[in-house]
This record gives sequence, structure tokens and C-alpha cells, in this order.
Amino acid sequence: MRYLPLLDDAQRRAFDHPPKWTAAQRKLYCSVPHWAAQVLGSLVTPHSRGGFVLQVSYFQATGRFFSTDRFRAADGAYVQQRYRLGNVEWARYDKATRFHHRQLILQQFGVAPFEQVEAAVRAQVTHFARQQMNPVAVFRSAVDTLRARRWEVPTYAALAGVVTEAFRTVEQQLTTQVAALLTPAVRQQLDALFTTDAEEPAHPHRPYRLTALKRSLELMRPSAIRANVQDYAVLQPLFTQVYPVVQALDLSEEVVRYYARYVERAQVFQVRQQADKKYLMVLCFVVYQYYQVGDLLTETLQQAVQTHRNAAQRETQERVYRQQQDTAGQLRELLDGVVHHGTALAQLEDVAFSFARTNEEKVAALLAWLQTPEVTAFGQLRHTAQQLRKTGGGSASGPYYQVVEERSRALQRRLGEILRRVAYEGAADSPLAHALAHYRARDGQLGSHPPTAFLKPAERAALGEAASPVSLYKALLAGHVADHLKAGKLNLLHSLRYRPFDTYLLDAATWEQQRDALLQQTNLLELRAAGPWLDALQAKLTTAFAGTFDRLAAGTNPGVKTRADGRPRFLTPARPADEEAPPPRPLFPGPGLISLHEVLHTVNQACRFTECLEHWSPRHRPPRPAERVFFAGIMAYGCNLGLTRMAHATKHVAQSTLENTVNWYFSLENLRRANDAVVALTGKLPVSRLFQRDPGQTHTSSDGQKYYVAVDSIHATHSYKYFGQEKGIVSYGFLDDRHRLFHSVTISASEREAAYLVDGILHNDVVESTIHSTDTHGFTEVNFAVTYLIRVAFAPRIQSFQDQQLYAFAETDVSDLAAYGLAPVKRINRALIEAEWDTLVRLVVSLKQKHVTASTVLRRLNSYSQHHPVYLALRELGRAVRTEFLLRYMDDQDLRKRIDEQLDKLESTHSFARAVFYGQNGQIPYAGKEEQQLADACKRLVQNVIVCWNCLYLNQYLLQAPAAERQAVADAIAASSPVSWQHVNLHGEFDFSDDALKDSLRFDVEALFAFDWESPAAPLV
Repeated sequence: MRYLPLLDDAQRRAFDHPPKWTAAQRKLYCSVPHWAAQVLGSLVTPHSRGGFVLQVSYFQATGRFFSTDRFRAADGAYVQQRYRLGNVEWARYDKATRFHHRQLILQQFGVAPFEQVEAAVRAQVTHFARQQMNPVAVFRSAVDTLRARRWEVPTYAALAGVVTEAFRTVEQQLTTQVAALLTPAVRQQLDALFTTDAEEPAHPHRPYRLTALKRSLELMRPSAIRANVQDYAVLQPLFTQVYPVVQALDLSEEVVRYYARYVERAQVFQVRQQADKKYLMVLCFVVYQYYQVGDLLTETLQQAVQTHRNAAQRETQERVYRQQQDTAGQLRELLDGVVHHGTALAQLEDVAFSFARTNEEKVAALLAWLQTPEVTAFGQLRHTAQQLRKTGGGSASGPYYQVVEERSRALQRRLGEILRRVAYEGAADSPLAHALAHYRARDGQLGSHPPTAFLKPAERAALGEAASPVSLYKALLAGHVADHLKAGKLNLLHSLRYRPFDTYLLDAATWEQQRDALLQQTNLLELRAAGPWLDALQAKLTTAFAGTFDRLAAGTNPGVKTRADGRPRFLTPARPADEEAPPPRPLFPGPGLISLHEVLHTVNQACRFTECLEHWSPRHRPPRPAERVFFAGIMAYGCNLGLTRMAHATKHVAQSTLENTVNWYFSLENLRRANDAVVALTGKLPVSRLFQRDPGQTHTSSDGQKYYVAVDSIHATHSYKYFGQEKGIVSYGFLDDRHRLFHSVTISASEREAAYLVDGILHNDVVESTIHSTDTHGFTEVNFAVTYLIRVAFAPRIQSFQDQQLYAFAETDVSDLAAYGLAPVKRINRALIEAEWDTLVRLVVSLKQKHVTASTVLRRLNSYSQHHPVYLALRELGRAVRTEFLLRYMDDQDLRKRIDEQLDKLESTHSFARAVFYGQNGQIPYAGKEEQQLADACKRLVQNVIVCWNCLYLNQYLLQAPAAERQAVADAIAASSPVSWQHVNLHGEFDFSDDALKDSLRFDVEALFAFDWESPAAPLV
């Protein structure tokens, strides 16, 4: 059988050989358990005793057995010496003895041999294949499953054979099913994607229909939006026809994404040559692209509405200011007229009720008054009043709705087609859903009586006074659609980001059947029942209240000073300055002495992070590019130089090779694994532990860094505080206490970073955070609840924390806090938490299982605001957790100091990031979300590689220091930081040597002067 290329040669050799141990690891693993020591005593020959010890040792480490020829010499020598075996003839440790020892070891460790569980392994691998469709990921998941279920791990060939057979079986089943399910009409529609509109050969100006659908324009220009709407219009009927086929195939979202992304990267001829499998690929592409374009149009709608509102509000303020200047005289005239008229009316009232005058005299006086110039002038004030009202003077909202009406056409040009094409769904009794259905049914024509029940009273009043009610109505309709999408009252059923909340969680039936097993797999069995868990939280909160305020009352909290008004003032001590301390010891080489290429090469030699950059299609893997090509791609994105500029500045890397490598090998998942490999290497270095304040904890932190976006991009938004009139994005990064950047994500500048906090904590396989800190912007009550449920202590630095509202359970007795200047304690609704407990646990398990990213589900949940019971329950739980933290924060000045120090570490990485990402003035040149994230991931990889190289260098420096000086060197390292880059030449170097000029061009200047280009016949001198 020809196996899928799951691992390269080096990885296969590593898998099929015993691990390479350090001296400490060898000592640990070669210490056999008690039962093995007893067996060892019964063995006679040295080769049998030594072979048995090594098999037990290797099995403890890997779950595998190895033949004698693969035993490592250093391990054999250690076992000989430790167990006093004398001279061992390892060749005599034959197959029969190894088989007997294998059975004994498996039995004692309670591990099932592979041949007994092979059928179950095949079933599990086939399940993985149907779910993930990435053979390398399936192979690794299979190994993890074998170890977790206490099954023997076989050789690479055996397991690769199982994986290969599973994929071939799954693909054969899928292609057979597709062939049976596709009708001739649908097959014809899919075949048409491999042709051009003109039914002629394709060229750059006449692409294949499939090519035209591949790349959406992630821009806010009306022309780009129209192009995306046209793509959506093409995809919509295709999706309607193929989606039932995808449903019948029961394809997971991962499978759909895998095949779709392959089609995106591949040339059309590469897809077309896949025989019947091409239909499966194109089916998945149509479905996934339909989701993506729908999400893109929805994001366009929301951003366009927000931009429209911001502009309308600014213009309203400007108009109001101008009107205040322009209409001051008119307003005075109107007010004077009203006052004078009121005086005259009072006089007429006196005449009317006078008993001294007859009725004829009263009528005469009234008629005389009506003919006076004052009455005529008052009548003319009506025109002045109408003008004031038209300009907003008579409206509570000023000229706002008039401005919205005037700017409506620009908004309609962007959103009219989106509202007509994208089928947003709401509750059956929703007035807005009814209005949207009416709008779509009439193809954007409102008719004489469009539905207005969804409008607010002020909006209906403004509609009645509008000069162009249709324009105002359409702008208001778009605004309400955007608001309802954000609030979860409208959903996009076929979507990745805007589906109903429940669809993101583990399937309800699966959860019901496997609840306890899933809780055990995610190590969350304590969440099985709400009562005991909440009782423990309540007791913890009660203790915190008593301890904090008892110490405040007794004056024994050293971090508190009393204000003049009697309120406590909480102080965080600064680090004392040691004026007599010697100057810091120089730890790194001189400025610019180490090239970035050398740094990348050195770290790659130690951890092989480039091997994590795997080809997108491992089934048909071409020859792997040279490492320098990967380095060039990482630097092109990570230093913001761009592929073209990097290729032009590099002698040994062709632009076509670089672009092809980035296309097929650079994915976010691959770069995440490459970063993890570097982060893991840094963590293994003993010197990295010197930067930890508490070795028993892993303190992590997160913060955002703003970047301008130099091109039009839908993902870039205004932030006047940081970008002025320009737009930008945020790189939200995560750092641990060893200075390892273990996660980052790019988000819009208008999004709140708090929604992405749990992503960084859960979305990595190396750094397991025990306590996490952010600034005030990163904390929400929902985040307090979710982090507590996943057993991570959330410890943000909260501004004015003493002014935060405190909460307690109903049964908790809390003294009056007025003496401390604090608001009265509010009570937690425990019944609400208990009512939604099962859904809360299902949500947390979905996050831990990585069934959904935390940002996707929490952003969707947060949008429901006050209405969704799960949100309300999380908020209520978060209030209890936040209160317990605030009480500890008040009581423990050392905790406040630790949080400040960890956040200071993260702040220092911002200048590091700017130094690395120096190209194009540090401005993002990419409009697409994926390229923005690729650039961010490569930048983080470059930073992690430099930090790793620094730790390698410091470890070597410490190792080579004289024994008498090592403690002083260690202290100097601990007082410094591995976030240092002055010694790294990030910008390359110029060669001014004579050798570099050897082949330079020579010019005959006199001949150039003499050449007359205007006279072709003129001879050259």
C-alpha cells in the first residue's frame, strides 16, 4: 500500500525510534516500577534483564515497544551501569523474548495490545477522517486517542496504513454518494464552473467561473460591494441545489472547510483533474463560500450603518452649531413677538371681562386690535417658526433625521442589494422581519403603505415630516436590521458568524447522551451538579467578605491608607530603587551583530518549526521547498516587507517560488503550530524559569496594539483616539510570564477585546494559564464567569476598582459598607444560575472541546444583551466571581503588584513588535482578513524566535560562566528581559567590500555624452 505522506523522513525516524533523553529524563524513565523490579529479579541473563528494563522505560515514555537494533547506546550504557548488568550482548535479546516481555508489560500497565483493538482504532480513525479531513491531524489525534484509552501505539507503518485506508475508504464512500445524489441538472451546474462566461479558453481577463468566485473583495467601496452581491447572487441558486446533497452526506464543518480551502488555493486544472472527487470539492467550496460571502455582506451592512450614523451625528452637531449662530436673530424675533402678543392678549382679556363696556364696545376693540401692525407682524412670524422647525429648532432630535434622509442615497448604494439578497430571519411575530419580507417581496420598492411597526415613535414622526419619506425609511430600515443582527434578534441561518446561539454548541442529543463522558474528557466533573459547586463559591465569597473587611476595620492591611473623608485608599507599592546597585551586566552581543536569518536558522535547528509548515494537501505532497524559502516568507510577512519586495531583495529565492510556498504552506493553523514549537522550546530552557515570579503558577496577560491599515478594508475601522481620520485594526496578543507570545488575533478597532480573551487561554497547546490579567478594557462579568468555570483565575487591573459594585448571595451576612464609602451590597440571583446550569456547562464543554471558538460564541452571546437567559445567568455568576476577586484585590497588595508587573511585561513587547514590523512604516498593506492574520502570525513567530534565541544564548552564557560567578549571572539574567533585539540585524546589511564590486557595471561616460539619440545615423564614438 502506498501510504499518505503523513510525516516526512525525519519525523518518521523519530516516531519509530526511542526518544532522545537528557540525563535527568533517562534517570526518571529508567526507574522501573515495583512490579517490574520483582520481575527483573527473576531474570537471569544480562541481555534479558537489560532488554526488559529498556522496554519498560521506553513504554512508560511512549506507549511503544522497539526492536533491539533501535535501542539507544546511551540508554543501554546507563541501564548496564545502574543495574550492574556487566557486559550485555544485546543481539541475544531475540524476538521471542521481546514478545514475552511485551505481553507482560502490557498486562501489568493495563494496556490493550494493538491487534486486539485494531478494529476499534480503524473505526475511530474513520470517524476522525470524516470530521477533520486533515490526514496529519488525524494521525496525531489517533496517537493521542491510543494513549488516552490505554491502547498500545503501533509502528508508524501500521498506524499510517490505518489512516491511509480510512481516508481512501471515506473519500470513496463520499464520491460514490455524491455520484448517486447529484442530479444531471446539478452536475451540469457544477461543470459550468469549469468554463468561462464566453465559453472560450480562459485568460487573465476572462477567468473561469470558479476562479471568479474564489476571492471576495473585503472592501467598503460601492463597486466592491456590488461585486460581492453579484457573487452571492450566483452562489445562492447553486447553494440551494447543492446544500441538500451536503446534508445527505452528513459532512462536518471541518470537512467542508478543508475541501473548500483546497479549491481556493488550487488552480482550476488541479481541481478538474480529480475525476469524480472534483464534485465533492466544488460542493464544499460552494457551501463554504456562500457562508463566507454572506458573512462578509453582513459585516458590510453593519459597518456601513455605523459609518452612516457617525457621519450623521457629526453633521447634526455641526448644523446645530451653525443654526445657533444663524438663527439667533430669528429666535429672538419669534420670542419677542410671542411675548408682545401675549401682553396684547392679556389686555384683550381685561376688555372682554370688563363690566364697564358693552358688547358692541368689546367687539369694536377686538376688531381694532386685529387691524394693528403688531397683529400683522405676528402673523408673519409663522413663516419664521416654520423655518426654525424645518432646520430642527422644533424637534427634540434637531436636524438628525433630516441629515439621515439626505445621506440615505449613499447608504442605499451600499446596502440596497444586500437587504434584497441576504435572507435574514427573525421571530415570526417580529415587526422588523415582516418589514424585511415586504421589502424583499417588492424588490426594494416600498409601495404606498410600507410596514412601520418596527420604527420608534420619534422615527415615525420624522417619517411623517420628511421631504423624501422613502429615503428616510430605507435608512431607518437598514439601521434596525444592523441593530437586530447585533442583538441576535435577526440571524443568518447559513452562516459562520451570525447563526442562532444554540447552533454553535455541542449537539443537544449528543450532549444528553454523553454528558458525563464529555465532562470527564474535559476534566470538568465538578460541574456535574450546580448545587455543590455554587455552595463552594458562596462559602469562598463569604470568607472573602469577612477577611477583607475585618482587616480594614482592624487597620492591619498594609496597602491601605485612610483618606480625609474616611474612605480607604488602596496603594500598590512601587519597586524600590537601589541607587547603589552596579550597572547592569551586558548580556547580549553588540548592536546588529546577529542577522535575522541566522536567528531563524539557529532556532529552527533546535526545534524544526519549519516542519510545522505543511503542504495544504498532504495526500499529493510535492517536493518541499528549501528552508530559506520558508524564512523568506516568514520575514516578508513578519517584517511587513511584502513578498515582491522580499523576492527582489533576495538572491536565492524566486518570486514565483516564494508565492507558491506561501499559498500552499502558510496557513493560520500551520503558523500557530510553528509558534507553539518555538514557545515549547523556550519553555524547556532552564533560563526561562528565571523570569517567573512564582514557579508554581503560569501568569499570562493580554493586550491590544493598534496598526494603521494603508488600504481600503472592511475589517479596518475608525478609532479617533488612535488613528485620527484614518482606519486601523488591533493585534490582540497574549504573553506569559516567561515572555512567550503564545497567541494573537487581529480584530477590528471598533470591537471590544474582551470577547477574544478566552480564545487565547484555550486556543493553544503549550501554555496552560493558571492566572490571567488584562487592563480594564478586557474585563466583563461574562469573562469572569467563563474563566472561573474553566478553572483559570481572572485577575484584571481594574481602574477605580473600589467604586465597583459588590454582590453577595442572599444567605451571606454582609455588614454595612457605608463606613468605607462603598455602595450597599446587591444580591445575586442564584435561582437564575441554577435554571441555566446545564446550558452553561454545555457551553464550557463546547469551548474546552474546541467545538467552537470562544470569540465566536461569546461575541454572539454578548450581542443578545439583556434578553438571553444564558447571558443573564453568566452575568449573574460573573458578578459573584468578580466580587470575590475584588475583595482579594483590595486585601492583597502583592497581588496588585504581580498583576502590574505582568502587564508591564506585555507593554514592553509593543515596542518590540514595532521594531520587527518595520516595513511600509508599520502600516498593514492587506485588505483581506486572512492576510492580515497571516502577517500578525508571522510577526509573532519572528518575535518568539528572537526571544527563543536570546534564551538559548543566555543559557549558554550561564553554562559557560565560572562556577563562582553563576549565581551573579543568574541574578543579572533574572533582572533583565529576553525581549531584546538591538543585537539582531532586522533590516539586513549592505556589503561595502571590494569583492562585492568585482562584477559591477562600468559606463563609458564620454561615449554616452557623445551619443546623439536624435540622429540615428550619428556614429558611436
